[in-house]
Amino acid sequence: MRDFLPSEVGVAVFVAFAIQVGAGLALRAASLEQHAALPDIDKGAAAPVRVIPVLDEDAPILKLGGKKKAKLPDRWLKQTPKPIVEQKAFVSPKADKTEAAIPPPDMKVAEAGTEPPPPDAEVAKQVDTEITTPTDAGPANTDVEGHENGSKEGTETDPLKARAVDIWRSKIAGWFQRGFHCPDLGLPEDEMKKFRVGVSVQLSNDGTVTGYSMGSSGKPEIDAAARARMEAAKGGTIPPRPENYPDITLHQISITLVCKQ
Repeated sequence: MRDFLPSEVGVAVFVAFAIQVGAGLALRAASLEQHAALPDIDKGAAAPVRVIPVLDEDAPILKLGGKKKAKLPDRWLKQTPKPIVEQKAFVSPKADKTEAAIPPPDMKVAEAGTEPPPPDAEVAKQVDTEITTPTDAGPANTDVEGHENGSKEGTETDPLKARAVDIWRSKIAGWFQRGFHCPDLGLPEDEMKKFRVGVSVQLSNDGTVTGYSMGSSGKPEIDAAARARMEAAKGGTIPPRPENYPDITLHQISITLVCKQ
């Protein structure tokens, strides 16, 4: 006795074969080798902004310093050799009147007015090498509170605070740049980027733009666009200061407006 009839086995084989064929036809109809036709995503009017950092006397600058490094010792200085004077005969009325006091014929006679060497000086018949003072190695490697990437004129010893100031400056420069629209001069973008306008902005304690002074790009049309941007910014408020450092203030900042298409 068999568990399945021959007709049932035939139907099962037919169904399995039909499923395989159907799956193959479905994959072929899907055209997986082709890319999907999707609409392009609108990226908006965003444009890259080049920020040129400048120093501001009001904002804290990271102080140059760091911990004492133990990798290498301080520079070793070669000891200055003891001076050696050339052996010479000095004429003196106090010289002995004996034959032993007469200098050898080949000994040089010192010129008149030459001071005799000290009693403990090294004496040689001939001196060819001049004795020089060794080079100063500078200050020793000592502990100074600060950071190795800081500035000698810096006063801020917290690198995180100095970094926060740099990021804040970048946001401020980007805020001014976003509102700057250059006129169409019919030039390529690479040529347009060469036109820049330097601006010094005056700020109040709460970050309000109170005034400005600007240079020239060499193009009257671009200068007019930069002046229009700065006039529109007067009375506005720059991006807020870092939350972790509410004591940071800027009374003046220098920015550069870059012309783009």
